[in-house]
Amino acid sequence: MGLIWMSYVAAAPGSVEIGDVLNQLPGVSAPALPRLSETPPEVYERAATQIQSRLPQTWSTVNRYPFVLTGNVSEQRLQQALREVVLPTYRALMVEYFDHPPAEPITLVLMSDDASYVDAVGRLGYSGRKEYAGIYSRRDRRLILNLASGDGTIAHELTHALAHADFLRMPEWFDEGLAALHEESSFTEDGLRLIGLPNWRDAVLADALRHSRPPTVKLLVTSDFGSRNPEVDYALSRNLCRYLQHRGLLAAFYRKCRARIHDDSNGARALLEVSGCRTLEELDGKFRGWFASPASRASQE
Repeated sequence: MGLIWMSYVAAAPGSVEIGDVLNQLPGVSAPALPRLSETPPEVYERAATQIQSRLPQTWSTVNRYPFVLTGNVSEQRLQQALREVVLPTYRALMVEYFDHPPAEPITLVLMSDDASYVDAVGRLGYSGRKEYAGIYSRRDRRLILNLASGDGTIAHELTHALAHADFLRMPEWFDEGLAALHEESSFTEDGLRLIGLPNWRDAVLADALRHSRPPTVKLLVTSDFGSRNPEVDYALSRNLCRYLQHRGLLAAFYRKCRARIHDDSNGARALLEVSGCRTLEELDGKFRGWFASPASRASQE
């Protein structure tokens, strides 16, 4: 998985609000980001101490609100990830989707290769997890990331962490689809949006759609995510998000889904309202038409 990134200036010291720093990045006239909650600095220091107590003392740590980064890489590499991936992704997602910044620290554990990633997963108590590239623990607000799989893994898991701070009851299919959208993406020229690009999941979906009983939008939205074929569900949810983004509807769907979650737990009604379709079957037909068209294979929106 890959991610196309723009380069940004280094983060300011931890005593400065990240929202203020991001709003001063070059070439951008962004709407003001929400300021972070008034969480005392000692809360972040405690989070750093807690994670360090379970990992080798020789590992580097970088503490920049609302993130604590650590791992078996150099401090320079942590700063690079913060500057080039974490902060730009944070800004773009907060501008387009999320209204509530994290109230508590988000910890990112960055591992240099497959072996060290597996070791960290075990050390931190997630030995049952099988993901090879990265995991996000909602309970601990913690990301463990295998840098060997590419920077797109950071964007995928960070989307989960920020979405959970803003939309706790987000339907699982949408949660996974939005995160997967960003694993292969590029910034718009102004740096304010992330646009999902075609990736390896497209071939998975194309193959599934050729079967006698292909996956459908209705099954994705109304069934337990991953209960039939997780790989296909990821591919379908990601491409449904790409389709909505292509039509300029993804941010509107996110907010409508969040606002209506009390009586629309799977987001089906919100999907129909923003798409203008009367049924999920009609939406499925339009989605398939787009997916089969050259527009779905374009490198930009």
